[in-house]
Amino acid sequence: MRLPTLTIASVLLTAFMMAIPQHHSEFYFELYPALSGEWWRLFSGHFVHSDWEHWLWNAIALVVLGSYLEGQSKYIWFMAILAGIAGVDILLLSDWSHVTRYCGLSGVLNTLLVVALYHYWRETRSGWVVIAAMICLGKLILELLSGISMITHISWPPFPAAHLAGTVAGVLLLLYPKQRIFPAYQHNKF
Repeated sequence: MRLPTLTIASVLLTAFMMAIPQHHSEFYFELYPALSGEWWRLFSGHFVHSDWEHWLWNAIALVVLGSYLEGQSKYIWFMAILAGIAGVDILLLSDWSHVTRYCGLSGVLNTLLVVALYHYWRETRSGWVVIAAMICLGKLILELLSGISMITHISWPPFPAAHLAGTVAGVLLLLYPKQRIFPAYQHNKF
């Protein structure tokens, strides 16, 4: 098994960003500054967190999901991260979003979760993967209906719609013609 260097680097990046709290406000996604030319917030907002508990939950999920996907292919890992960032950013910039400030990887992690579950199901055809997917979908629906996070309680109000955006981004990534996104996995791997 190869060392998941992209995943480790991403976790270290998020830890570094947490270690410099005096600069958090420069990295959070904030709608009006992002629209006024501070475009880096569309990327950095996903890698900075509201507090250490928020960071810890996201880091654990990134280690698990990121390591699995990176073990399959660094390209798949990169495409899932990119799709998740794009999906959440599209939501944040749209009229469907009511938030003007956002941070964290949870939306992007939902993209990784969709891709990882699909890939693992294709490998194993295990019914447990389907059950896990249903549990995750149920959690997402409960969060959307209640407006609260089911697992964590962070210092910012949760934004479950970001989890939905990440999930949709993962599904769209899997529906896109595989030969364009996953050229190495054309032959029954993806």
